[in-house]
Amino acid sequence: MGVNSGLLVHYYKNKEEMIFALVVQLAENYANIYLAKMNEYDTPQERMDNLLTTFFEVDWTEHGDAAVFWACYSLSFRNDRVKDQFRAIYEGFRNLLAYEIQLYRGAGISKVKDPFKAADIIISMLEGVSYYNNVIGPATDIADTFQYFQAAATNLLVNGEAPQVKTK
Repeated sequence: MGVNSGLLVHYYKNKEEMIFALVVQLAENYANIYLAKMNEYDTPQERMDNLLTTFFEVDWTEHGDAAVFWACYSLSFRNDRVKDQFRAIYEGFRNLLAYEIQLYRGAGISKVKDPFKAADIIISMLEGVSYYNNVIGPATDIADTFQYFQAAATNLLVNGEAPQVKTK
């Protein structure tokens, strides 16, 4: 990287501290990208349309280095501090999405009853399609898969329809 190792030791006590700082930086980068995209629009309808088109396109999955993200994520299975940071990342993202969904509901353009459950579904869809896109690689055109997920998320947000689960 062209950085003097002594300089790194000055800022980070050990490798774990450096990795944790990287995870924090990843969280900040994604939050900044998300907030910048959402703040481009004023009306709830424009914000919802922007959210759906931004998240469910191949370009969104290519923000940042997926290999770095997933390498850090894998550490969360062995390192509670990294796991806690990833939990904070996803909780923050979940809260931002739920807030957006409440705006849509308040404007009468969404029938979602539980914004937090809807946010959970959307995040799971995003993570799944992002992971899938990485695994199958650029040789396969999955733009139609992203469009399918976008349509499913649109249906969820507009109609409030998600699979019903029977509880005990």
